[in-house]
Amino acid sequence: MAEPTSASMATLFSDLIGRHVNFSEQMYAPPASGDQIYCAYLIRPMDSYRVIQADMSLLSSFAGALIGLSPEAIKERVNEKKLDESLRDALNEVMNIASRIVTVEHRGVFKGMFGDPGEMPPLARNTLRDPCYTSYFKVAVDGYEGGAFTLLAPV
Repeated sequence: MAEPTSASMATLFSDLIGRHVNFSEQMYAPPASGDQIYCAYLIRPMDSYRVIQADMSLLSSFAGALIGLSPEAIKERVNEKKLDESLRDALNEVMNIASRIVTVEHRGVFKGMFGDPGEMPPLARNTLRDPCYTSYFKVAVDGYEGGAFTLLAPV
């Protein structure tokens, strides 16, 4: 099965946020930096789930850049007890658009973003627990905080 390339992912996110984004594929998982976010995607027509696991700081950089926040403003909003509504909405928009890169041959449908992987749909949890295929990336975002990004595919 064809998998998304680092170049296609970099292009999608660069075009989306108007900043240069670089995805560098890694042999092993880069060290996580802080809180992790898990995004579940239903893959049609197979009815399986793919999962993106990424640093909250990275996804917040994508979302903040999308709505024009400075890196400092993003950090302030992420550190609040409850995530700012505009940043949360932008995060959901970014991850919905990311459904275009979770699969090359089929259709990915964004089903949600989770701070606790136990809250994901059962098939998504299965993918996270026992993936057949995993791609690890270190991501850099021009002028913003980068981080770790992992794409997990089911058996």
